[in-house]
Amino acid sequence: MSLSKRSVEMLLDLVEIKLSYMDISDREDARDLQVLERCKEELSSLERGVDNVASFARAAMRRAGRPRAAMA
Repeated sequence: MSLSKRSVEMLLDLVEIKLSYMDISDREDARDLQVLERCKEELSSLERGVDNVASFARAAMRRAGRPRAAMA
């Protein structure tokens, strides 16, 4: 299923509005902010006509973090 150009523009506007009103108070809010920023990038690429949105999705699935400490 593909989205029309108008639908992509509307979704992009909604994401930008949500980002402008966000108040980060905890880790969950910070995660939501990251997801919305990634969503904005993906929608922007759709708007520009970039076909390779899957590469954005794969890159977002990797989660950076500290290595686990070895149990002694």
